[in-house]
Amino acid sequence: KKTAEAAKPISAEEKKFIEAEIQRVKELAQESGDMYVLYHKYPKLNSGFDISYWGGIHEFTTYEDYLKKASTLKGSILQEPANLPKGYKFLSAVIEGPIEGKFVDEVRAEGKKSGKPIYVKKIDWKEAATIRLKYASGKDTLGFSKDTVDSKGSKKKGFFDDKLPKHVFPKYVFWNDGGKFEYSISTSSLDMSRKQKIEVLKAAVKK
Repeated sequence: KKTAEAAKPISAEEKKFIEAEIQRVKELAQESGDMYVLYHKYPKLNSGFDISYWGGIHEFTTYEDYLKKASTLKGSILQEPANLPKGYKFLSAVIEGPIEGKFVDEVRAEGKKSGKPIYVKKIDWKEAATIRLKYASGKDTLGFSKDTVDSKGSKKKGFFDDKLPKHVFPKYVFWNDGGKFEYSISTSSLDMSRKQKIEVLKAAVKK
């Protein structure tokens, strides 16, 4: 059953307001690097979703810039390991803010209450949901990541390998320390033993 509210056509005025707000937030997020969560009263105008995000993804081309941002965050971060294999040079880094948590429900509730066709809220996050560091040596790549553990996922503790077929690269070793994050190292080089990967990954995680 469609409610009378949902059946009402969206006015041109509302559409205009929605477009203007999205444009405004897009520019704000680009300029400030801040993260915004938007509640959409009309999900059909947003591919069927009532929540969307702008900002909250920071990309870095130098290790110094990355570290400047990473060192302001709470919780564990990734760092250049002291035992980084010879010849590897920093390529890029990405830090992403969280897109799930209590704040999403809050924005949804506030958005509904506001009655606006689109409701915008700036989110100040203190801990990254995802961090990635990439290194390269010639054609070989070496990557480190920190990811939020899926709450429905397994709580397997320790180090474990990917289940990819033998010929598929890069190869991953994951580390789950029982907390809410999982760390991994990925490498395309055949020179690194599993033991070395684990040692390098441990050195890359700064808790």
